[in-house]
Amino acid sequence: MVHGLVNKVGIEKDRLVNNGLIAMYCKFQDVANARRVFNTMVDRGVVSWNTLIDGLFQSGALAEAFEMFQEMLRTLRPDIVTVTIALRASCQMKDTRRGRSIHGYLVRNGHECDAIVDNMLIHLYSNCGNLKACRRVFDQLANQGPASWNTLLIANFRRGCFGEGIRLFGLMRRSLIEPDSVTVVTLISACTQLADRAQGRLLHGYAIKTGVVRNNFVGNALIDMYSKCGGLEDALREFEEMDKRDVVSWNSAISGCFVGGNFSQGLEIFRRMNAEGVPPDTTTMLTVLPACSFLAAKRLGKSVHSSILRTTTELDLPVGNALIEMYSKCGSLGHSVRVFDSMRTKDVVTWTALVSAYGMHGLGKQALKAFMDMEVAGIPPDHVTFVAVIYACSHSGLVEEGFSLFNRMEKDYKTTPKIEHYACAVDLLSRSGKLPEAESFILGMPLEPDVGIWGALLSSCRNNNETKIAERAAKRIMGLRSDNTGYYVLVSNLYASAGKWNLVGDIRGSIKSRGLRKDPGYSWIEVGRRMRVFGAGHSVEGSREAYQFLEKLTVLMEEEGYVPDRKLVLHDVEEDEKRQALCGHSERLAIAFGLLNTKTGTSLQVMKNLRVCGDCHTAIKYISKITQRELLVRDANRFHLFKDGACSCGDRW
Repeated sequence: MVHGLVNKVGIEKDRLVNNGLIAMYCKFQDVANARRVFNTMVDRGVVSWNTLIDGLFQSGALAEAFEMFQEMLRTLRPDIVTVTIALRASCQMKDTRRGRSIHGYLVRNGHECDAIVDNMLIHLYSNCGNLKACRRVFDQLANQGPASWNTLLIANFRRGCFGEGIRLFGLMRRSLIEPDSVTVVTLISACTQLADRAQGRLLHGYAIKTGVVRNNFVGNALIDMYSKCGGLEDALREFEEMDKRDVVSWNSAISGCFVGGNFSQGLEIFRRMNAEGVPPDTTTMLTVLPACSFLAAKRLGKSVHSSILRTTTELDLPVGNALIEMYSKCGSLGHSVRVFDSMRTKDVVTWTALVSAYGMHGLGKQALKAFMDMEVAGIPPDHVTFVAVIYACSHSGLVEEGFSLFNRMEKDYKTTPKIEHYACAVDLLSRSGKLPEAESFILGMPLEPDVGIWGALLSSCRNNNETKIAERAAKRIMGLRSDNTGYYVLVSNLYASAGKWNLVGDIRGSIKSRGLRKDPGYSWIEVGRRMRVFGAGHSVEGSREAYQFLEKLTVLMEEEGYVPDRKLVLHDVEEDEKRQALCGHSERLAIAFGLLNTKTGTSLQVMKNLRVCGDCHTAIKYISKITQRELLVRDANRFHLFKDGACSCGDRW
């Protein structure tokens, strides 16, 4: 409308007006109309060319913009703005050839002494990985100010030359150039990469001394550095001492807690963030939702979801994917499916999350259907999708279907199976009791079997009382000398169940001598808006009452026919002590606590960090029958829904 008015009042030939029209159309990314206005101009100045060239670059028409730049060189002498625009585009494209060409033009035409252009050249050569050219440009600078030093420092750190970067910082100080906040942030980020907390602490002291610590970028970098270098207390102290916190500060503190394994404190900081009215961004959501998944903190996960819905009408793709995973790992498969259905855009991660959700809940047929729907939607599965769908088949006894998919990987999708796919295939056979076939499959693999593959076979051998194959698998595991204690524990358990206590002692001695530590088993349950954790090192109010209640419950279970599997007690003790040891397993204590502290008929949900043992699996089936409660238990592998004395896994866990 304004353009039409320009023509109507007869000022369409005015250069300033036309420059304004070109700028307007470029802002709208309407390059065709911008070009049309430019072509009608009789009197084009440098600003006219610069405006159109910059508009083309901004809209992504990089090749056309460079053509315009070359055309300008033939008709008009570019100014420093033109050259800066072209250099910025070369940096973005990492186009060394064009960058060198522009650099040559600068040298020939006397622009090499301009500080902005020289810094841009250092940045260009840095992006292209040419540190020698960076240093050559820097050394030729007449005025080496903080911006030039910062650009050179960043260039070295980006290419992984941390030692040279630190040396340059010392040289900068000796040159009496005072580092600014950008310099400090760059150096702190380098300390983060090097995991050098000592050097980071020195920089922190320098930041305090010079006052740049008040800069939010510096404070955020310090939080990130301390949390990633094992100094969570220092990170949180810096967070609390900040005068003003932005969303990045909150995200850094939350992420730092999660990196350090302190999930409860991270979630508490997130609650504070909400209470103080700081709106979370996508990064916040993608930090908090995985923590909710790990802890199975469904209540908080729903709160995060509500917060997302209040700020947007359409789910961001990564956030939607994280929500599907969160709900599935919190035991709310229905919510996962509803989030999936509500998403307009779906990628391979979205579909894989759905397939994985069905598999985790033991719904292999639904997982297969989701996989086929994914194919119909035209989204090719990746290697993670195949892990998820074969895993789902394994936990549902769908051996033929799982192997069909394994064979289709290379044939139909040109995806070469990796070690994790072979592990899934071994698990598929083993879990269905086809142990000789699983062993033959391992021995015929084109890849060298790792400890995880032999571990999958050994685990199923224990469940099926197959001792000969189990012992062969155990020897293979011991020969591989893995640093994962879980597999040594698996072998130790095998010998303990067979009463070979001398071999158990040897394995435990080997673990100790190598400085390895067994992961402690623990379980947790949310009751009354509080998370209660049971296991070694966790003292919960009411745990004594839970244990006493569990003793009474065990008597009722034995009257129903429950017989404790004392072979699963992994210590050489008397029979009565074995019975007591089984009663004290963390998942049983968590269930007993939940039964005591919730209304009759309320379903319970318990999480465990390790796999549920066979005796506990049997015991929980009896508990569900006696108490007439639905008990949903998530272990390291999957969900188990215990109801009326049966488990949804069909004893394939």
